[in-house]
Amino acid sequence: MLSPHQRFWNFYARFVQKPVLAIVTYQPLARQIYNLNAFLTLKTPRGLQLTQRMLQHGDDQVSTTRCQISLSPSGGTMLYLHGGAFTIGNLRGYKHLVAALGKGANQNAYFLHYGLAPEPPFPKALDQATAAYQALCADPQAGPISIVGDSAGGNLAFALLHRICSRDLPRPAAVVGLSPAVDLRAPASSFKTNAKSDHLVPVSWARRGMAAYLRGHDPADPDVSPVLGRFEGAPPCLVHVDETEVLYDDGCAMAAALRAQGVAVDLVRTRGRTHVWHLNVGRAPEADASVHDIGAFIQRATSENSP
Repeated sequence: MLSPHQRFWNFYARFVQKPVLAIVTYQPLARQIYNLNAFLTLKTPRGLQLTQRMLQHGDDQVSTTRCQISLSPSGGTMLYLHGGAFTIGNLRGYKHLVAALGKGANQNAYFLHYGLAPEPPFPKALDQATAAYQALCADPQAGPISIVGDSAGGNLAFALLHRICSRDLPRPAAVVGLSPAVDLRAPASSFKTNAKSDHLVPVSWARRGMAAYLRGHDPADPDVSPVLGRFEGAPPCLVHVDETEVLYDDGCAMAAALRAQGVAVDLVRTRGRTHVWHLNVGRAPEADASVHDIGAFIQRATSENSP
């Protein structure tokens, strides 16, 4: 049974956020509304510290922000890739979640400021994620690295993992996808069956975001549809997805693709929660419990699989 807090946020998502996402097609306005929503609804953890850091790999320089609420994490480094249908999302809406995940995993958690579509379409965001990861790998102070992403950021997380495995780059210790969008070839059946039950994501908005990111690129490329990717030798992965959301099939397909290539995968399926309910950490016990479980998973994976 859902808590009263989760039921409230389900109601808010369905009757406030979902209609706005469906109606507003002008990107600058959509981003302003996103910022306003983050300001009005998200809880900043007490003691949150934000530290800007530029990561350099070769000629590529990318911007990150460390989000920290624990004094001295010693379990490695987390690279967080945010969601927002590739077109919206920023630190203002994610700093609380990234900090909570870093605390739970005992890691320094870095939020990547990647370029949003359509201004830079594919492959800009993935190239920036790749550069950030390689810069962290070259940092002797980074320790074991985990990659975490939600929704469109989950796409980037598993696309990055595909690049790591196919290019034989150093492996991370763990990868986590929260309601990941991993197949941009055609909407999965849950896009139709769960169009009404999904509290947050309008199908029209999801399709607009995918089109803006692809901008004519082949959706069968594993760099944009990582469900088709190569993952031999990948570290343990965790996928969270809700049975009522439009990306339910994507999450299940990603777990199946990983397992088919011998990757250890934990697939956690909930029912009746909003898309990426983890954003309600500090406001709903369901989110708190899920963030705790992700932290425990990363701690186990980093202790067992770090070099």
